[in-house]
Amino acid sequence: MYKVEKDDRSSLYYSQYEYCVTLHIPNASCLRDLQPVRFEAAIRNAKYWDEQERGGAFKNRGRDVWEGTNKESALRETRNILLEQAGAYKAVISYNVLSLYTNNIKLADRFAKVGNPSVHLHLVRRAVITKPAGVVQLQESRHGYRTYLRERKYSLDQRNLLLNFLDSREGTLRPCGALMAWLRQQPKYYMANPNYSRSHYFVDHDHPNEGTMLSLVMPGIVRKTMPIETTK
Repeated sequence: MYKVEKDDRSSLYYSQYEYCVTLHIPNASCLRDLQPVRFEAAIRNAKYWDEQERGGAFKNRGRDVWEGTNKESALRETRNILLEQAGAYKAVISYNVLSLYTNNIKLADRFAKVGNPSVHLHLVRRAVITKPAGVVQLQESRHGYRTYLRERKYSLDQRNLLLNFLDSREGTLRPCGALMAWLRQQPKYYMANPNYSRSHYFVDHDHPNEGTMLSLVMPGIVRKTMPIETTK
């Protein structure tokens, strides 16, 4: 029904989960709280903002903004599966992507059988411990350390501040291409959200204290700094 991709890592996901099940679901943020009252409020809020983006076209015709689509049923079906889920899992939501970290591969089986086209099982990964902990292994690198950024929301002023700092340290810092595309508002993939950084954004540098400098420029932005080990 789906392919499980091997993900060579130094640890399990969040140090406890073997699998990561990634789903694409419109308005996935509605699934942040599965309690009935808050879930229904999130549905109403999502419909309201969809209506605003469409200039009131559906409201003026007396129609539900999601009428004729699979959006609402997709969210309700997903919520039901998660409520029925036996065993622990961790849900991480970013834009229209729901990532479920679990030790129960049957959770992926459930979503593979959902017939709703708005619930797309995009990827299933299995963490395989093959790398040493606490280092980044690369075939070659001109730098000695890599600092990963935290996934969180940033204002335009904050993003411009970070962009100016990285530009001013050109030659000393090497930010990844995805990070610079995000800062320059040139996203290269359809899920890109200009307001949120992603956990895979990183900056390579030579001195471990450069991570501290990033924290001074943008408090709370640094997730972790790791030494780079070349395997060439």
